[in-house]
Amino acid sequence: MIRMINASTTELDDVDTALAEIMNQIDLKTLSKNAAGILSCYYEFIESGIVKKLCEALPFDVIGLTTMSSASDGDYGMYRLTLTILTSDDVAFQSAMTRPLSLDDFEAPLRDAWQEAKEKLPGEPSFVIAAFPVVPNLSSADILKGFDKVCQGIPVWGGVLSDVTMSFENGKTICNGRDDQNALAMLLLHGPVQPGFIVTSLPDRNIQERRAVVTESKGCVVKKANNMVLQEYFQSLGLTLRMGVDATSSVPLMVSYGDGSQPVALGIYSMNADGSALCAGEIPEGAEFSIGSIDSEGILETAKSTVERALEGKKPQGILMFPCVSRYGMLAPRNESELQEVLRVVEELGKNEVPFALAYVGGEICPVAGNDGKLHNRLHNYTFAACVF
Repeated sequence: MIRMINASTTELDDVDTALAEIMNQIDLKTLSKNAAGILSCYYEFIESGIVKKLCEALPFDVIGLTTMSSASDGDYGMYRLTLTILTSDDVAFQSAMTRPLSLDDFEAPLRDAWQEAKEKLPGEPSFVIAAFPVVPNLSSADILKGFDKVCQGIPVWGGVLSDVTMSFENGKTICNGRDDQNALAMLLLHGPVQPGFIVTSLPDRNIQERRAVVTESKGCVVKKANNMVLQEYFQSLGLTLRMGVDATSSVPLMVSYGDGSQPVALGIYSMNADGSALCAGEIPEGAEFSIGSIDSEGILETAKSTVERALEGKKPQGILMFPCVSRYGMLAPRNESELQEVLRVVEELGKNEVPFALAYVGGEICPVAGNDGKLHNRLHNYTFAACVF
């Protein structure tokens, strides 16, 4: 069994005060034999040295990432640091961080860091929590594909770093005080851990019934749908997407991979001159997709649904939540209304005693179940992803 404990601070400038606030919320004597930390924060907590000092003061491994905004146990906001402690007598934890990834060199760093952490565990890993970087010219989908290969399909849950800029220029991943924009941080778990996974993206009413089959694609680039150039297919639906980056970020594709798993929401990064589209995730030939739309009502509805599902039945030991940062942006000018809705639902259900931690991420990593009975690691966009212990 894994227990979850949270501590937080909004002290950005004074290292000693911030450290004292966090440590005063934690009784290290009450922790089980094994423990590890997951940290999310506003980027200035790294620049001020608070993250490094906190990691040095803790007697266990810590991984994490920067975020646009976060929430935990009744509080929320942009200028916060949240430390979540996972502790257990029968589950062991081990962290590692890759060297910086690049388009030309990412598989070997993933493999090396994985092996480094794995060798320090008492047995084979059963679950992984990961903080993904943002790497120039290298998609998160390709990183996940490479990581899934290294992990040999072990469930991976996590997210891509974010920050207060939509370009994530100040974003970092974190591992034991080290921070890097281009490195992946991982926490391997060994033992009887069987978390529950929940992903919700768009309400059914926001998804068109009409489906298209991908008839030509390469990796994350979709070239043709229903044997039509993709741009022409969109035009046949009355949808005009302009060429270039940032023109299409609010058009979700609900992608079905044909393996019986839950459809995945993916964004379109850019339209290309040849009418193809660069998408957030790999969409192979034979996959089907529908056009979706995202609005404030749907964001709050899916947040409510996720929290309700996470809290139904037997009381969980804790919940990690990674919603997509695009949801935060699309709620403007009431950006924090999703955070408020999460806290409202938790209170309404009388589950205030269940610890939870939420951080907005630039891409959600969450397994989904297929017809083969196995979990398949997937990258999502526009989604609210939860990991329930």
